[in-house]
Amino acid sequence: MKDLDKKTFLSRSARVEALSIFGFFSLLLAVSIAVEGFEYIVHFSATHESWELDEILTVMMIMPFAFAIYAVRRLIELRREFRRRVAAEKEASALAFHDPLTGLPNRRKAYEAIKTAIAKADAEPFALAMIDLDRFKAINDLYGHVAGDEVLLAAAENLCSHVRKGDLVARLGGDEFVVLLAGFSSSESLVVRVEELVEAFGKPVDLPSAKASATVGASVGITLVDRPGLATDRIITQADAAMYRAKSSPNQTFCFFEKGMDEAVARRARTERKLREAIDADEIEPYFQPLIELSTGRVLGYEALARWEGRDGRVKQPDEFIAIAEESGMIGELYFRLLAKAAKEATTWEGDCVLSINLSPLQFSDPWLVERTLQTLQQAGLPPARLEIEITESALVSEVETARAIISSFKNQGILVSLDDFGTGYSSLRHLSEFAFDKLKIDRSFITNIDTNENSQTIVRAVTSMAHHLGLKVTVEGVETEANAQSVRDYGCDFAQGFLYGRPEPARSVDCEESQAKSDVGEAA
Repeated sequence: MKDLDKKTFLSRSARVEALSIFGFFSLLLAVSIAVEGFEYIVHFSATHESWELDEILTVMMIMPFAFAIYAVRRLIELRREFRRRVAAEKEASALAFHDPLTGLPNRRKAYEAIKTAIAKADAEPFALAMIDLDRFKAINDLYGHVAGDEVLLAAAENLCSHVRKGDLVARLGGDEFVVLLAGFSSSESLVVRVEELVEAFGKPVDLPSAKASATVGASVGITLVDRPGLATDRIITQADAAMYRAKSSPNQTFCFFEKGMDEAVARRARTERKLREAIDADEIEPYFQPLIELSTGRVLGYEALARWEGRDGRVKQPDEFIAIAEESGMIGELYFRLLAKAAKEATTWEGDCVLSINLSPLQFSDPWLVERTLQTLQQAGLPPARLEIEITESALVSEVETARAIISSFKNQGILVSLDDFGTGYSSLRHLSEFAFDKLKIDRSFITNIDTNENSQTIVRAVTSMAHHLGLKVTVEGVETEANAQSVRDYGCDFAQGFLYGRPEPARSVDCEESQAKSDVGEAA
């Protein structure tokens, strides 16, 4: 029953009761007048003075006023109780259909609105946009849940200010939002509407609790609905599939659903589930690729690269599962398990062979990263001085101060730190002087054709010279031919890595003092 109906029902009931009471006493008064009841009562009271009927009559005359006061007070209390119940029902309804943090419609309300829109989609087509915040987990882990709530509140406010009247903005849970877009006249106008949504995340978000600000981007997936009869879950899945396509494309902030995307999402979900099972079962293995000193050809160490040996016997490469591990929050556990295995293997190497391992930028949000790394090395029996951490340039962009603190902590423990894939990310030359790196690793894209490409030659020569003047050693990756090796050796590079010296292989014992690089061009091919 609606609130208006309840209020009307209460007023009608009160009027009926009042009229009944008024009618009864009116009838009683009319009868008393007709039979001259008052004179009779006075006469009876005078003839029976000992009964003290006049006092009793006085009390009876006062009682109606007392009853009236009681009735009024009782009526006021009933109205207050009614208002409290109405407010409680409204609050219960708000909790059932709205997100308690942002005040936006929740998943249940969104599903009802989508279901209603689908029923009339042939006459009023609509688009559903699925929005997932980028870097939310990192901010939440770094600054705490209060800062995470501030990001969600800002996202909700920005979305509401960038939609038009009649559009629905809802929070599905976590850092996922949906926007139901209606009233567009063409695909071009829909694209404009979507671009307006993307603009909602273009400015940094203030985090008062952390006394900081952070840029939170968003990946948007859109599906167009122009016919009724579709299941709500299917619409959500399509928008979700398009969103994941946008998230996996570095230069794409939004993507429209296309046929086949839903199967890709299902395939990704299966991969994520199997990857979680593989990590729990400790099935991710380190493969080792040699790091060569160019001046002597001596093997100085090995880089541990993750390989997923599936139950079907196929070995999956990192680009097939590392991104999924990062997005699903499994990258930290994968790193420590891989480090534990690699460090244990490194203790069997003779000499002072260095173990190199990659660190994901997302792990910078782990406040116990350095401590857990040291604990893993201690349990394996590997000295910190024999570990080299490789950090990509993207880790230095989002949280500079956090990166600086973590790098300094690694260095203070004797762990070497290398800047990986230099030249492909967003790092500036300022970072080379501000961060205490030991090595700089030039990306393979500059090495592949270095013996014939003058631009690559100039870049490698200049970067090597600059690094040496800053006190950094230079490693080049992707050396596959003798010509590549001779070129980087001539330009003064210190270390090399590539198929020329060996492909990544499973664990094996190595004597770093006596091992010499083997130029196996046939294997590189």
